[in-house]
Amino acid sequence: MYFYAMILITGGTGLVGGHLLFRFRESEIPVRVLYRTTASIDKTREIFNSYEEKGERFVDRFEWIQGDILEVPSLEIAMKGVTQLYHCAAVITGVPFWQMKKINVTGTSNVVNVALAHQVKKMCYVSSIATIGDPVGDRARNEEDFFNLDAKNSNYAISKYGGEMEAWRATQEGMDVVIVNPGIIIGEGSWNSGSGLFFSKVKSGLWYYTSGSSGFVDVRDVVNAMQQLMDSDVVNDRFILVSENTCFKSILSQIANFLGKKPPRFQMSQWMLLAISAVTKIGSWFGFPRVLERASVYSLSERSTYDARKVKEALDFSFSSVYDTVERVASFYKRS
Repeated sequence: MYFYAMILITGGTGLVGGHLLFRFRESEIPVRVLYRTTASIDKTREIFNSYEEKGERFVDRFEWIQGDILEVPSLEIAMKGVTQLYHCAAVITGVPFWQMKKINVTGTSNVVNVALAHQVKKMCYVSSIATIGDPVGDRARNEEDFFNLDAKNSNYAISKYGGEMEAWRATQEGMDVVIVNPGIIIGEGSWNSGSGLFFSKVKSGLWYYTSGSSGFVDVRDVVNAMQQLMDSDVVNDRFILVSENTCFKSILSQIANFLGKKPPRFQMSQWMLLAISAVTKIGSWFGFPRVLERASVYSLSERSTYDARKVKEALDFSFSSVYDTVERVASFYKRS
């Protein structure tokens, strides 16, 4: 077990960071949070309210440090006295690749460098199943399936792999590290990004689905596993966090059921998705955002499964039912 004098969380206004922060609402260990804008803290208040009425009252108990993982001076201030670090800050979509790479790779490099300089003892880096490679043979993907740079990878996958390499570098320079690779995270938070888009689009009347499948996980399970791993003697290892492997049609149908909407009935074929990807690529030449990468088309169409036995055995960990998670999040979506 580790003794910790100060905890720092980057990305405390995001989905994972916000839910992780709630776990420390009554912690005896001081918790510091890096944030970019005051308005972004309102996202964390909403996450706290998803747990209990007026949960936002806990938000001001933490030490909030305004800064940015791309601004080393602000990291120097935030890292003083820190012994335990949760690096949750990242960008998922909505920016060009160069900007995504700068935040997810260069930003992580900055965090690692400053943490090493301040002798941080242990770091948890939040990666993604996007960095898990294809399996050999007909089996679910596991932690031994390494990222293939020559495969059809999304910009996000490439950037998170680069971030992982920075985290592994920290282990070579004396810091203890655990890496988590969550599946598609379902949880209360922003309805305009990540899995939150499933709820907002279904509410607006989503009529199509794609043929693929993936691994899904409750955000509360993700942060629970993160905290347990950090408080354990487990070091320099990574863990897939997936509750269930299921198809996109099933998830969208469950959401529609709980929101009182019609489930999507039309399957968008791969060639249709590729056509949309090609059109948005042309648009990107003229400054418009590319909403669908070619690599994302394949991930939306492929049947991908993931094996989370490793974390179950390491922590005697059990995951929540995805069905129950969708019901809970849909209920909060309707209230908020």
